[in-house]
Amino acid sequence: MGFLALAALGTGLAPFLFTLTPGAASVIDALEWVIVGVFALEYLVQLAVAPDRGAYLRDPWRILDAAIVAGSVASLLPSVSDAARTMPALRILRLFRVLLFGVRAGHGMAAPAVPLARGLPEGPPRVRRLPRGGGRIAEGEWGDLLRWAASPTSEWIHASNLPPQRLREAAEAAGVPHVMVEAALNESSYPRLEAGPRWSALTLSVPSKSDILRRDPVLMLVSEDDVLSLALYPLELEKPPEQFGALPWGPRCALDVMRRVLDRNEELAGRLEREVRDLEGLPADQSPEHFFEATFRLKRSLSVAKGDLWRLRGLLEMLAEGRRTLPGLGQPGREAAARLAEEADYLYETVDNTRESVLSLIDLHINVAAHDTNRFMRLVAIVSTLGLIPAITGGLMGMNLVDSPWPVTLGQVAFATLILILGILYAFLAKGWLR
Repeated sequence: MGFLALAALGTGLAPFLFTLTPGAASVIDALEWVIVGVFALEYLVQLAVAPDRGAYLRDPWRILDAAIVAGSVASLLPSVSDAARTMPALRILRLFRVLLFGVRAGHGMAAPAVPLARGLPEGPPRVRRLPRGGGRIAEGEWGDLLRWAASPTSEWIHASNLPPQRLREAAEAAGVPHVMVEAALNESSYPRLEAGPRWSALTLSVPSKSDILRRDPVLMLVSEDDVLSLALYPLELEKPPEQFGALPWGPRCALDVMRRVLDRNEELAGRLEREVRDLEGLPADQSPEHFFEATFRLKRSLSVAKGDLWRLRGLLEMLAEGRRTLPGLGQPGREAAARLAEEADYLYETVDNTRESVLSLIDLHINVAAHDTNRFMRLVAIVSTLGLIPAITGGLMGMNLVDSPWPVTLGQVAFATLILILGILYAFLAKGWLR
C-alpha cells in the first residue's frame, strides 16, 4: 500500500507540474481509479476480517485511508464536469488528496510496529478443583474460588484464563498483595519462592508444548493442606500427584508440579537437540535462507530455557539444604527436592551444551559466508585491476594512434598492454588468489 500511495502521489502531482495531453490525462485518471479501488478494497476486506471493527475504524491510519478514498471519489467522479474540476474547491480537494497519499506513502516506508506476542485472556475464567488425596477433578465457578480462598477446604484450586480484574479479585480473596500476583504472572515469571504468613508463593514458568519460544507463568499459593494456583492463559496444570506420597498435600502438589516442569523442559531439550542435529547436517557452504532465522530462534529458546533451569535448580537446592522451605516439607521433602535438583542440573548442562553447539554452528556458517565474500571481493579486485590497465593506456594515448605524437603502433600498444596484464595475473597467481 505504501508503493501504491507513492504511485498515486506521482499521478496526483503530474497535472500540477506538467501540461498533459488528453490521452495522457485519461491514462492518469484510469491509474488513479485503479489505485483508489485497491485502497477501497483493502479497507473493506480488513474491516470485514477485523476482530474489533470499532477499534479498526478508530485507528488513525484507517481514518486516513477512508479520507483518501472519499476525497479521491469526490474529485474523480465522472459526473463532475471539466469546468467544475478547475474550480478552486476541487483543486484544493485534489491537492489535499495528494498530501494524504504522501503521508500514506511515508507510513508504508516506516517499519511496522512489533505486535504483542499474546493478547489479553478472553472469555470467562476457568476454575477446576482437585480434592486432597487425588480424587476426581471437578469444574468450578469463579465464586467457588473466592469462597474457598477465604476458607480453604483441603483442596487444590486451579484458575486460568484470568484478566487483570480477576487477578485482583483472587489476590484480595487470598489475602496476598495484588502487585505480587501481577508481577509473578506478567512481569517476571522466573522460578522463585516467597514465604508469607498464610501462603508460600511459588512462581514457575511452564514451557509450551506447541511453541518452543513461549512459556506460561503460573503462581502457586501453597499451605500445608491447600494449594491455589493461578495462570493467565488456559493451562492444564492440576493433576493428581504421582509421587511424594509421604508429604502433606500442599508441598506434595508443589513438588509434583516442579517435577512436571522438569519433564516438560526435558521434552523441550530433546526437541531442540533434534533440530540442532538437523541443522548440523546442512552443508556449511549451502545455508538456506531460513538457516540463520532458525538458529537464532533456537539460540533464544535455549537461552530462556537455560536461565529458567538455572533458577529452578537453585530453588530446588535451597529447598534441599533448608535455606528455603514449604509448609510441611520436612526431611522427606528435602530429599525429594535434592533428587529434583540433580535432574535440573543435568537438564541445565544438556541445554547449555546444545546452546554451545548452536553458537558454534552459527559461527561456522558466518565464517563460511565471510570466506565466500572475501573470495568474491578478490575476484572483483582482480577484474578491476586487469581492466584498469587498458583503461589507463587508452586514456593516456587515445583510441586512435594515427597522426599521434607517440612513436608507437597499435600492435605495439596492444602487445605492451597484454604483457602488463599477464604480469599482473602472474602476481595474483603467486599470491594464491587465482586458486
